[in-house]
Amino acid sequence: MALRIAPVKLADLDTFISEAATAPTPGDDLVAPPNPLAWPVTTSAEAEQRARRCFALQRRRVLEDPTTRFMKVVDDDTGATVAVARWHYYPDGYAYASEAAWEMAPLMSTNDDDDDDEAYPPPNFNVRLHNHILTERDSFRESWIPLGEPCWILMHLVTRPSQRRRGAAGMLVRWGMDRARETGAPAYLEAGVQGMPVYEKFGFVPVGDVRRVSLEGLGEVPGGLKEFVLVNMKWDPRVDGKGDE
Repeated sequence: MALRIAPVKLADLDTFISEAATAPTPGDDLVAPPNPLAWPVTTSAEAEQRARRCFALQRRRVLEDPTTRFMKVVDDDTGATVAVARWHYYPDGYAYASEAAWEMAPLMSTNDDDDDDEAYPPPNFNVRLHNHILTERDSFRESWIPLGEPCWILMHLVTRPSQRRRGAAGMLVRWGMDRARETGAPAYLEAGVQGMPVYEKFGFVPVGDVRRVSLEGLGEVPGGLKEFVLVNMKWDPRVDGKGDE
């Protein structure tokens, strides 16, 4: 059951879509938050459409955003991808104004979707909720990540639900920390407050107070969730060069 890290290739994105469509349990896939909340699925057809849309955005980012480092953890015994992470390196610092649009889901179909006969957005996708969560997360970065300074940011980390608790996510976190150590630039991330102890184990420390992101007025939210509670975290190789080994 050996696990290894490798870059995500464009062909992998097609595989991720196919796997989402054929998973025994709809949603046992590599679609990242906040999609499982904003776009819940109960059928294979819904899971395939969600994966197709989500990985189309990932494809665009891989092709067009030079800051992207999209990595995967593969189970060598099965060849299956267990987890993926998207780290970004900003040698001149992170600037929300130029980066914000990457994360937004389109409000309606575009000319690029001519081969997609399914209605978009489907009734089970709350686009406003999706974009609100990511806007609230990303727009706050300039208040706690120093402007104009090199940095790494972990924007996307997901483990296939059926493959959790195998250490794959930790491997991807350490990969980014290693890159931060090589460049001498700090690494940043946002996490749900319940996940804070996990990242603290790797040496990340909270920055500022926890943030409460209200979900009120954004339509029906699965589970009746009223807010997200986020914590901003930092790991600086200049202060803690080893992290959790």
